[in-house]
Amino acid sequence: MSDTKLIVAIGILHLVALAAGGGLVLLALRGGDGYEHPHAEGGRGPDQPPDPPRRPIGGPPLPSARPARIRLREPARLADLHPPPQRRAPREPRRPRTRPANPRAT
Repeated sequence: MSDTKLIVAIGILHLVALAAGGGLVLLALRGGDGYEHPHAEGGRGPDQPPDPPRRPIGGPPLPSARPARIRLREPARLADLHPPPQRRAPREPRRPRTRPANPRAT
């Protein structure tokens, strides 16, 4: 490719880029904020309230919905609100092994 064709190709690419950039600038200046206003006639009131639900929301409490054992808003310390842990039973002391009778003694 000769130098002249290369310069013309680069020039055409620059013109295309300038045209695209100019088009974007015109769109930005011509358009508003890009959002359609629901009250185009100038009203500022709220829309109609939503329809009420057809079925009741919620239901009976689940069996696992128990109140907490401890309320964190009470003035006592958290450690005082917990019951003390149960202690394990002490182990019995080890007894010495008894030696079997010597079978060779007879």
